Amino acid sequence: MKNLEKYLRLNIKVALVCLLLSIFSCENYLQDELLSETSVDFIYNTPEGLELATVGLYDLNRRLYQSNALSNSGLPLVPQAKTDLVLPRAGEIAFMARQVTWGIDQTRHGTKQLAEFWKHYYRLIDRSNAVIKYAQDVNFDDENLKRRLIAEAKCFRANSYFTLYRQFNNIFITTEPTTPENAFERPQDKSSVEEIFALLNSDLNDAINDLDWTTSEIGRWTQASARHLKAKVAIWQKDYTEAAAQADAVINNGNYSLLPKTSDVFLNDMNHSENLFSIQYKDNAIGGGGTNQMNFQLIPQYDVVPGAKFSIENGGNGLGGLLMNDYLVNLLAEDPNDDRDDGSYYITLYRYNDAENLPPGKQIGDPITLYNRNSTNRNERLNFYRILNPGCVKFRQETADPSEANHISTIMIYRLAETYLIGAEAHMMLNNTSKALQYINAVRNRAKAASITAIDMKAISDERARELAFEGQRFYFLKRTGTFLSQLQQYAGDNKGDFDHARTAVQDYYVNWPIPIAELNLLGPNYPQNDGYPE
Repeated sequence: MKNLEKYLRLNIKVALVCLLLSIFSCENYLQDELLSETSVDFIYNTPEGLELATVGLYDLNRRLYQSNALSNSGLPLVPQAKTDLVLPRAGEIAFMARQVTWGIDQTRHGTKQLAEFWKHYYRLIDRSNAVIKYAQDVNFDDENLKRRLIAEAKCFRANSYFTLYRQFNNIFITTEPTTPENAFERPQDKSSVEEIFALLNSDLNDAINDLDWTTSEIGRWTQASARHLKAKVAIWQKDYTEAAAQADAVINNGNYSLLPKTSDVFLNDMNHSENLFSIQYKDNAIGGGGTNQMNFQLIPQYDVVPGAKFSIENGGNGLGGLLMNDYLVNLLAEDPNDDRDDGSYYITLYRYNDAENLPPGKQIGDPITLYNRNSTNRNERLNFYRILNPGCVKFRQETADPSEANHISTIMIYRLAETYLIGAEAHMMLNNTSKALQYINAVRNRAKAASITAIDMKAISDERARELAFEGQRFYFLKRTGTFLSQLQQYAGDNKGDFDHARTAVQDYYVNWPIPIAELNLLGPNYPQNDGYPE
């Protein structure tokens, strides 16, 4: 991982930067005595300090994925849980996915943990604001470096505001960093949609102008990732011309291409031509980041079957808290040649691999077929969900001990396959059907699925489900297209009534998350809570 390691080695300056990034300002914030020559003055008034501060944004960005706010790394999976593609079997993340009380009732532990998203992104915004503001007045020998650092901070700011808006709706924007002078000012009202998107577009236009297409330090923002984000913002605004133009620019740039095989997309460090923006991790490396249990959440407990033991090929160690539901499994099964469910993105069959404990008549490599998900016997179905339900391996660490629940691997945030699907949707809306089909079929054909000859929003929705499930994009897609309520009412959980709580519990206003009471109390007295939730 050539990425950010040279900055993230055991360096006291970086450590102190990260400390500063984790604290909102107070009266003695600028007066704290630091334990080296690295001071706030150095950080924000020298080129070297600002470069370290920018690197600190990347460290801060990945902390959400190491959070223990929900058990077994459940917190970063909340956007995945609130969709039509999951079966919420067990644990805190399942409570969130069932949409009964967790994530809704402000008195519940799970709902309170949504504050972690609010705090995380506003903290990242605050530190991005500081880099953007203070870098303007610092003289750099290399002006290109100065523009790049500001552009990266603007990408973080735009991405953070865009995420907050799509989650909490009633957000406020500011471009000023927190200082002792303004630390106790309380926003009195939400920002308008026009104000929010004006800032997003301004930041991303600047970033596109000032970033190179590629970087030798994988994991940093580039012009390609900024354009991809601009396409997402544009399609949210229904500016299909802009979305198509940005998607076309990335797709047609010679530095990026879909990998030939789906089996390579989530393999190893993911530093390849399809990766537009990712959160970088590396095992056994200083500054390599912490572990998470996201893979553990998404793989069932197949190891309890006699003749089966933990293996990376079967997905590693699994709890099976949040699993693939009938709807997603059936979408992938529509084309029998589709290989995304053959172990590259998802596992639908677990195999015997323990020679010493094989049941009579079974051989190594035989699929385990003990239970039937469509059985009329509920206990058999429950055993299927717990032990053999299809799971997602997009967060699996191939080099991990198979029995280890904690994995450390790069987390893909934005990749070229989504760019193709954004482009397909935008061109479809512009009545450029041939281009739309070209783009969606590029994704399908890579997975060995047959080309489609007609395209509509259902085709787009289905293909995004197959390709991007569990990557954190589905909730936002459903919200953008106005299909959140109908999709969950029809498809959430399973088809047998065992874990379909969300189908009857979900309400239309759940599409906006409640602003946590603890955070709302820090805002002005008339700051609006989202409709449907108590203030």
